[in-house]
Amino acid sequence: MLTYTVDESTGVIDLIVDGAITRADYEALIPMLDAQIGKHGKLRVIETVRQLGPIDPSLWWEDLKWVVQHRKAIGRAAVVTDHGWIGPITRAAGALLSGEMRVFPESQADTARAWVREG
Repeated sequence: MLTYTVDESTGVIDLIVDGAITRADYEALIPMLDAQIGKHGKLRVIETVRQLGPIDPSLWWEDLKWVVQHRKAIGRAAVVTDHGWIGPITRAAGALLSGEMRVFPESQADTARAWVREG
């Protein structure tokens, strides 16, 4: 399941991944991201990964294409998780982006939020 909230005044997006991500989840997310880019110019995202369930392989490809097309619109992204294997993947993905990405343990979620908001 993929849920999100948006602070419309700052454009900060708070994503929560907790289980499988469906095509419907993904298709609801992309227009919101595009709208925030249009409104604020750059994305500022806090992504909390609690549990990562199955994801349709075609969504990985679609997401990679979207990220490459919008790589200059990523301002600051914090990934909050206690899953150690996500950190190296996040740092590798961050190399493709023009913005900043950092990984925080769940115990530092407030620090992650502050970091994203200050950027």
